[in-house]
Amino acid sequence: MSSFAATPFATVFRQRLPAIAIAVASGVILGLAWWLEPATKGIGTHQRLGLPACAWPDRFGIPCPTCGYTTSFALAAKGRFAESFVNQPMAMITALAVGCIFVAALWTATTGRSISPIAARFCGGKFWLLVALLAALSWGYKIAVMRNLL
Repeated sequence: MSSFAATPFATVFRQRLPAIAIAVASGVILGLAWWLEPATKGIGTHQRLGLPACAWPDRFGIPCPTCGYTTSFALAAKGRFAESFVNQPMAMITALAVGCIFVAALWTATTGRSISPIAARFCGGKFWLLVALLAALSWGYKIAVMRNLL
């Protein structure tokens, strides 16, 4: 008699299929970012995807909260982390998070073991407050850069 119990199909389906979907989605995001040529101005890379230019600077005189994200993702996906951080700090952190999600999803898809108990310990309310604070500071930084204050 084998010491390994057969894993029910439902368990495999519940754990591995979502992990595969997350790995594919995060892999597509990272692959697309790698493929894109970052705009030299630090903003506008999203226009290479056929999206319109952001109207925030013209309408409000400040960049939008995600201004420079696509450019920073493209830089980070190419391993140019310092440039990515200088361009849009929160976007570089987000790009690294997407990379970690990709690796974690591949791990779960191949092993059937989830890292969600570990992630749950670190992603409580204080974590999301920190994320919101970093996003606000990053937006303020981008405003200062675009107004030539830094």
